[in-house]
Amino acid sequence: MSSLDISIVIREISGKIEGARVDKIYHHPPDEIRIKLRGDERVDLVIQAGVRFHPTRFPRESPRFPSSFAMLLRKHLESARLTEVKQHDFDRVILLNFEREEKKHLVAELFSKGNVILLDSNLRVVMPLKHTVKPGSIYRFPEARANPKEMKSVDDFRAILDEREVVRIIALELGTGGLYAEEILERAGVERKKSGKELGDDEIEKILKAMHEIYSPEKIVPHIVVDDGNFIDYQPVELLKYREFEKKYFETYWEAVDSFFSSKTVQRIEEIEKKNVVLERLRARYRSQLEAKERFESEMERLKRTGDIIYENYQKIEAIHSAFRRAVEMKGWKEVAEIVTREKKNGKLKEVIRIVPEENAVDVEVDGHEIRLWLRKTIHEIADEYYSKAKKFREKLNGVAAALKKTEEEMKRAEEVEDTKMLSSLRIARRREWYERYRWYVTSEGYLVIGGRNAEMNEEVVSKHLERNDLFFHTETPGGTAAILKNGQNAGEKSIIEACEFAAIYSALWKEGRYSGEVYYVLPDQVKRAAKPGEYLPKGSFFIEGKRNYRKVSLKAAIGVDLANLRLLGGPVEGVSRHSDYYVIVDIGDVEFNRMSIQVARKLAEIAREDEKHIVRAIATPDETAKFLPPGMSRITGAEIKRKQ
Repeated sequence: MSSLDISIVIREISGKIEGARVDKIYHHPPDEIRIKLRGDERVDLVIQAGVRFHPTRFPRESPRFPSSFAMLLRKHLESARLTEVKQHDFDRVILLNFEREEKKHLVAELFSKGNVILLDSNLRVVMPLKHTVKPGSIYRFPEARANPKEMKSVDDFRAILDEREVVRIIALELGTGGLYAEEILERAGVERKKSGKELGDDEIEKILKAMHEIYSPEKIVPHIVVDDGNFIDYQPVELLKYREFEKKYFETYWEAVDSFFSSKTVQRIEEIEKKNVVLERLRARYRSQLEAKERFESEMERLKRTGDIIYENYQKIEAIHSAFRRAVEMKGWKEVAEIVTREKKNGKLKEVIRIVPEENAVDVEVDGHEIRLWLRKTIHEIADEYYSKAKKFREKLNGVAAALKKTEEEMKRAEEVEDTKMLSSLRIARRREWYERYRWYVTSEGYLVIGGRNAEMNEEVVSKHLERNDLFFHTETPGGTAAILKNGQNAGEKSIIEACEFAAIYSALWKEGRYSGEVYYVLPDQVKRAAKPGEYLPKGSFFIEGKRNYRKVSLKAAIGVDLANLRLLGGPVEGVSRHSDYYVIVDIGDVEFNRMSIQVARKLAEIAREDEKHIVRAIATPDETAKFLPPGMSRITGAEIKRKQ
C-alpha cells in the first residue's frame, strides 16, 4: 500500500474502530496480524508487515495454535481500548494507540519488508514481529520527507529539484513511487526523463496541479483494475495508465483493498494446495500402481493367448516340437545349432527364432506370437505352463486392483481434508439476522420461511415465532422441520407451495429417498403444544386441531450465494434461484452428507467469476453449505450463474 492508500483507509475507518476494544489477536505466519475489535460493530483489522493495513470482510481461518508473538500481543492488548489510529507524517507507517491499565502502542511498518512492533508508553520496544529492532530500545520513526499533499508552490517544488530525471525526483523525494510519478508527469504533459533543473515554472505549475488531483482529489473513486478476470491493481482515483482496463468499483476504498488482497490470498492457497506433499505422494503411488496394472493385464493376455495359439496350431507345433526333439537326441545341440543356422541362411526354418540349449528348448513364432517349446514337456504341458503363468498374473492383477482401490480411497480422504482446509481458508465476517440460527428460506415473492433444525428448535420456533398472521407447515411423515411462513395468510399460492417444498426437503422424506410427498399447512391457533388428555407428545411434536390443507410437492433443493448480502441461501429452487447470483441444484442421490457439503462448496467456487471467486469461497464454506443441505444422501444435478432479478 502507498502512503495515499494508507491515508484514505485510515480516514474511512478511524470512526468505526477508534473506541473499540481488542477481543482477540491472531498471527498468520509469517507476517500477517489480525486484530478482532468489538465496538458498535465487530471489525477484523488486518496488518501485514510491508504490505497492507485495512479491515477485512474475509478473515482467514484462525490458526489452531497461537504463535508466541500472538500470545504476547494478547497479553498486552486484549480488552484494551483502541484510542487512536494515525499515519505518521504521510509515510508508510501506522501508529495504533491502546489503553488498558497503561498505554501501549502498535507500529505497523508497510515500507520495505515491513514490521509490526509493540511499544510501551515511552515508545520503548516490547517485542517486534521481525528482529530489525531490539527489545528495550527506543523506537525511532523514519525521518520526515517532503509531502506531496503539502507541495503548494513552485518554490516548494524547486527545493527538491536537482540534475536527476524529474520522474526519479518525484518518485524518491516525494515518496510517490514510480506509478504515481509517471501518472503525474503524463497528466502534466512533461517528459519523464527531463532533468529537474530544466523545468520551467509553467511545467512545475502543471505538475503541482496533477499531483493535487491524485493526492487531494475532490472525490475518490475506489476501484480494482481487472485484466482478463484477474485483479492487477487497486486505486482510489482513475489513472491514465489503466484507462483501457476493466474496473470493479466499490463504495469505500478499504473494501476495494480488502477484496484485492482476499482474492490474492485465495490464489496463494490454491497454489499451495496444488503442491500438497501428501497428495502428490499418493498420486505418484497411484500412477505407479496403474502402470503395473496395465503391464500385468498385457502380460496376462499375452500368456493366455499364447496357450490358446498352441491349441489352435496343435499339429504344426507338435511337428516342430517332435522334429527338434529327435534331432537333439540323435545329433546333440551343437550340431542342431549349426543345422538351424545353415538352413535359416537358405531361407528355411522361418518359424524358428532361436534355440535355447540351456533350457532344452526352442523359440518359435506362430501367428505373430513367440512361443518357447520345452523339448522335455508335451504340447499339453507347454500350453499349461503358459496358462499357469497367466493365472499368476491374474493373481497379481487382483492384488494391484485392491491396492489401487485403497489408494483411491486414501486420495479421496486426503482431497476432502485438503478441500475442507482450502474452502474454509477464508470466511465472511458479517452481522447475522435473528432467523439465521434456524433453517430459513426466502420465497420467490419475498416471504420468510423458518423451521427448526431439531426437536428442541421446532419447539422454540413455534413457541417464540408463530404469530397470528403466519401459517404452520409439516409433513405427515414424522421427523422433519416445523416450518412457519411468516405473514403467510397474506402470501400468494406460490409462496405457500414453496413453503410446502421447504418442509418436505428438510424432513424424513428426503432421508427415505422419496422424490415427492404430502405436506399440510394450518393456521396458528390450530397448532397445540399440549397433547389430548391421556396422550403423550414427544419433544418437538405438536397436536393439530381441525382441518388441514394438503399439497403434494416434489423434493428438489438448491443452495446459492447472495453476494449483495454476503450470505448463503438454501431451500426450494424457485426462491434460491430468484435471490442468488450463483447456485447449485441438489437432488436425492448417493453422496453422504459431509462429502456433499464439500462438493457444493467446491462447485459454487468453480462457477464463480474470477473477480468474485474469493467472495464466493468465503461465503460458501463446507460448514455453511452443510446448514442448508437436506438430511440424508444427495447429489448435484446442476449449477447456474444467474444475476438476481
